[in-house]
Amino acid sequence: MNEIKVFQTGRHYSEKGQRIAYIVDEYKIYFVDVDRGIDGVMLNPLAEIDHNMFDCHTILRMYDAGGYGWFEPDEIPIRTALRDAALHF
Repeated sequence: MNEIKVFQTGRHYSEKGQRIAYIVDEYKIYFVDVDRGIDGVMLNPLAEIDHNMFDCHTILRMYDAGGYGWFEPDEIPIRTALRDAALHF
């Protein structure tokens, strides 16, 4: 699995702001917004291209656009790892 990245958006959805954790793999982008209680999976529009091209601004833009679906049952461990990372950021 690729590296989990966590960032603070600067928005004030909770007393801790808005913490988002995400991970990018070859075909999908998984994210968890712990302060709003939202998580999801987005298709990687740059499949098979360098995953380092994604940064927090790109992820936030895609999230804000609402183009995401739900975690599949076999992806729940990824969701749990993202949630833990964001909670301890």
